[in-house]
Amino acid sequence: MHVTASYVETSVMSFAWNQVARFAVPMFILLSGLSLALSDRGSIGKREFFKRRYNKILLPYLIWSILYFTYAQRYNFGSAEPWVLLTTLGEHMVKGTAYVHLYFLVIICQLYLIYPFLKSLLRTKTSWTLTVSFISTLVMHMAIYLHANQLIVLPSIKVPYVILFPVWVFYFVLGMFVAMRFNEISAFVGKLTLWQTFVPWFASLIVLVVDSKWTDTFASSTKPSTLLYTVVSALFMYRLSTSMTGWPRKVLNSVCWFSTHSFFIYLIHPLIISQLLFHFKGLRVGDSGVVMLFILTIVCSCVLAYISSRFKFVHLFGGVFIRPKLRKEIDKKVDYPN
Repeated sequence: MHVTASYVETSVMSFAWNQVARFAVPMFILLSGLSLALSDRGSIGKREFFKRRYNKILLPYLIWSILYFTYAQRYNFGSAEPWVLLTTLGEHMVKGTAYVHLYFLVIICQLYLIYPFLKSLLRTKTSWTLTVSFISTLVMHMAIYLHANQLIVLPSIKVPYVILFPVWVFYFVLGMFVAMRFNEISAFVGKLTLWQTFVPWFASLIVLVVDSKWTDTFASSTKPSTLLYTVVSALFMYRLSTSMTGWPRKVLNSVCWFSTHSFFIYLIHPLIISQLLFHFKGLRVGDSGVVMLFILTIVCSCVLAYISSRFKFVHLFGGVFIRPKLRKEIDKKVDYPN
């Protein structure tokens, strides 16, 4: 999405590519709820829970906010007053606007904060919690969508609506619910053919593309059509992943490696895009430039993630430190059931 963002209005390929990837932020949140609930066995207290989670999220957020703010303001430091810069940085940290992608971490921090409450509700009032969270997300999506189409006017608040947790809470709760019923849901999905999940996915993508084109909301991930597309995409992609178990081990190891370092890659890739576009003007031209920009962004992000994983302090930047001696052992121990 970030690679194609500047090209969606001039390139059919970029527009299509951008819309295919529209599940990204909602899916991140769904997977956050899923992985958090799967890893939570209730053996630690709330204080320890918050300490562990916020060390992994809040510290990287603060550090990257400062780095990206410094990068974005690098030409203004000579003229702006220090207190003005500090005040502006503080505002950006609250709003998640220090750079284009950091608002996601503000959302996650809110969802982590209410996770124990949601877990309790989901266990005791499952249907009610799913229903209320769905209504919350749908209503917020619809309100933002109608506002974007100038059919209603949302009241002005001091922060962007998209960072508010009610906009995204259903995805998080849905991920938690899937974790709670993981075996049952896995068995159900396993009975479906890949074709049975692909057709609904493709149909939901068409709905999203037509909606985005007709209403000129192609840059938004907060609308009912994206909600539909994300849920169907989760079903299709999980079914697709089950068909990968027979793939070569090296390929699966690469997928697992990318998964392990995906948070660091997510945090650093906009900086790489900016630098690539600045130094290589040819990447701004045509569909071939977009494709090359995407490839270079992935390669550079992975190389930096690989290098950074050698340093113990990388966790402060959202990375994962892996001791050299353990790398081969991890690859050998990874099991992919048939």
